[in-house]
Amino acid sequence: MQPHALAGRGNHGRTVPPAGPTWYSAGARLAMKTTIDHLPEDQQQKLQAITAVFTSPDVAIPIDMLILFGSRARGDWVDDQETGYRSDYDLLVVVENEQQVNDLAVWGELERKVREIIGDTPLTFIVHDIKFVNKEIRVGQYFFGDIANEGVMLFDRRRFSLAKPKALNAQERLALAERNFENWYDSAGKFWRGSRDYGARQWLKESAFLLHQATERYYHAAILVFTGYKQRTHDIELLGVQAGEQHALMVDLLPKTDPDDKHLFDLLKKAYIYARYSMSYRITAEELAELQKRVLLLADRVRSACLEKIATFCGADAMRKDLPEPPTLSEPVLQNLPPPPTDPQEFGKWAQSLSELAEQRAELRWQEGHQAGEAKALLVVLRSRGFDIPKEVEQRIAECTDPVLLVSWLSRAATIADVSELLAG
Repeated sequence: MQPHALAGRGNHGRTVPPAGPTWYSAGARLAMKTTIDHLPEDQQQKLQAITAVFTSPDVAIPIDMLILFGSRARGDWVDDQETGYRSDYDLLVVVENEQQVNDLAVWGELERKVREIIGDTPLTFIVHDIKFVNKEIRVGQYFFGDIANEGVMLFDRRRFSLAKPKALNAQERLALAERNFENWYDSAGKFWRGSRDYGARQWLKESAFLLHQATERYYHAAILVFTGYKQRTHDIELLGVQAGEQHALMVDLLPKTDPDDKHLFDLLKKAYIYARYSMSYRITAEELAELQKRVLLLADRVRSACLEKIATFCGADAMRKDLPEPPTLSEPVLQNLPPPPTDPQEFGKWAQSLSELAEQRAELRWQEGHQAGEAKALLVVLRSRGFDIPKEVEQRIAECTDPVLLVSWLSRAATIADVSELLAG
């Protein structure tokens, strides 16, 4: 049996209707495309074989929908013989529940079989339950909305319906992109700071794990801004490739061609598992420091690319001016850190506690900056009134940490007749 979208066409261009009620057919309830006439014959044959893999009776989890999306669904795919670049086969598998989504052994085996069919052509293969997909469509996540609008239904068991996509206007896309960027980019910065704090204490394995988390979150921020979709993976190599496909600034941010570069990248990539669970994982303070510098460069490039993308929705003037900045090497390390957990299963709680400490540090930095601004303003007012400020007075102003007192002095500076009156009382 063949799905309607992949039915044999030959040179006649006719669709052979599918047998039985379980395949997606013309006149069905969804307004999704069901044909792939726009694709060459060899691609049609590959998609036909791919669909047979997913719908085989031997598959442990019955899929409900198989959808082709992306450039091959739209018809603007690339197959450049000169450069070797080929567009992905982008596939969404929809199942009934989240438990089925999390059966990685099943999906790993199916992915292996699909890759045997398409050879070295890239593959993007995602699996979600119907409740998740419809929720994302209804809230206006344009990644899933675009799939519903532009995708091709290769197979449909006809048990569920896709929600009607909500068309986001430019302002809504702007707000969504800014929210995604703020959440993930800010979180990445906290993990980078945590990595540096732990590295300063020679807790190197834990520092490497936190640096991996920072890298992963920077990539998630980028991909979410450009696509509205968060990949379910911790593989920073895969995330780096996907980010690079969105903007030239994000291509090869963590180089791997040179043996030394590859060694460093492998240390970072393996930190997610090995830094937590393997006693053989080793990273030096020098390697860690170099990786921290490289992730800072990644953060800077990601931010530039994301701000450029966000500006396309409503113009640069409509963008928020308070979107998070990357960390810097000049920031002081945090004191009184919780020690690394001895049980790898406790890493989640431990990382969360570090994130909370980072938030406290960010608030402290804001307060310190605000107080420094008040002190500077006070000195400017005094000098503008022609006062000669004694060193001891200037020092006391600079060292004052009481914001109420600083505001009081600033108010008094406008009316005093002599600097000695400023600190009186």
